[in-house]
Amino acid sequence: MFTRQHRAGHWSGTFAQFMEQVLPRMPQQVARSSHQYIWDMIRATCADGGDGHFRCRLFGEDLFGIDDAIDRVVDYFKAAAAGSEVGRLLLLLLGPPSGGKSTLVILLKRGLEEYSYTDDGALYAIGGCPVRESPLHLIPHTLRASCRNTYGIDISGDICPHYRARLEDQYAGDFMQMPVERFFVSEAGRSAIGTYAPHDPTTADLADLVGSVDLSKVAQYGDEGDPRAWSWSGAVYAASRGVLEMIEILKVKREFLYLLLTLTQEKNVKVSRFPLIYLDETILAHTNLAEFRRFLQKSENEALLDRMVIIQVPYTLNYKEEARIYEKLISSAAPAFRDVHLDPHVLHAAAVFAILSRSQDGDDKEVELVKKVHIHANEEVDGMNRADVRRIKEKDKAPDEGLAGVSPRFVINALSNAGCKVQWNGKPG
Repeated sequence: MFTRQHRAGHWSGTFAQFMEQVLPRMPQQVARSSHQYIWDMIRATCADGGDGHFRCRLFGEDLFGIDDAIDRVVDYFKAAAAGSEVGRLLLLLLGPPSGGKSTLVILLKRGLEEYSYTDDGALYAIGGCPVRESPLHLIPHTLRASCRNTYGIDISGDICPHYRARLEDQYAGDFMQMPVERFFVSEAGRSAIGTYAPHDPTTADLADLVGSVDLSKVAQYGDEGDPRAWSWSGAVYAASRGVLEMIEILKVKREFLYLLLTLTQEKNVKVSRFPLIYLDETILAHTNLAEFRRFLQKSENEALLDRMVIIQVPYTLNYKEEARIYEKLISSAAPAFRDVHLDPHVLHAAAVFAILSRSQDGDDKEVELVKKVHIHANEEVDGMNRADVRRIKEKDKAPDEGLAGVSPRFVINALSNAGCKVQWNGKPG
């Protein structure tokens, strides 16, 4: 069934056939930017819950207690898809370890992969193009005004150097004969999803992002400046038309950051011997608080901060949601741990302990930490009116709550060690 669906969704043909068969049916879909595409994917999986929060199937089974952070991420894509300046800023998820940053990005990537196999999520590219660029880039600038009048779409970007050379050499400039095909988002296939993880700064090379000369092809084409002799293996090319995930972004060299920020603002990169290369992609970065604080201490980073949208992803302060995280982690653990009997209240007790470690006293000493635990779990507390509850939930007195304290991973490790000892001793759990 899965294979049949993949075959049914495939399409290929010349650009002339694309203009005749595909573009008239879905001009707005074909012309979508990466931000618009992600926003359409999110909308296909989300609905307004009526309480000011979005309810997304995309996140509902894996992320618990961070609705505010999810809402801000959704708002970012909504604004970016509408064409606001937000789309020209890098999105940085900031929070403590094991808070859900990586999981949120992973779920977005999985959502894009699944969406690309639907009719609404169909994506088309110039056949064989190393950056899977839009077929609309083949339309000369002199004809784009006519395309806007006919189809109501704006076309941004130019054909990449690699395919500009192929257009002249193989098709004598006849862009109507260029091949076009439908493609699918795949992280494993490095198609519209790229990932970069930092390593030793002394050996880090920009080629990991933008590629380098392929010496094996220089002899074939006779010139290092020939775009066909360039290795298009960099992460920014893999992410074209989709998402580039930057893991622990603040650990990379400053020149890496400037390249990425230029890419988000100008939608192009510059490599030696080539003109600007147009790339439409969304950069999702994440880092921890320790790295971010070190980054803030350097005055030369002010310009970089001004080009980022920073969204905090704190630990949840709702012990019920925290317990759901433990249940999820236990269900995915090894059978030896899953099969250990746990007291019915142990997960809630551990969750309360974790929440207390993340809470702060604040200025109002009359609000005991235990009361705050009940308030954040949406439970009634004697002597507290709605205004007091709202103030505490909005963190007016303790804005850094949830950014420190015990992590879910720490609790699960403790429970795992206890479970192993029970099994080793041969005693019931």
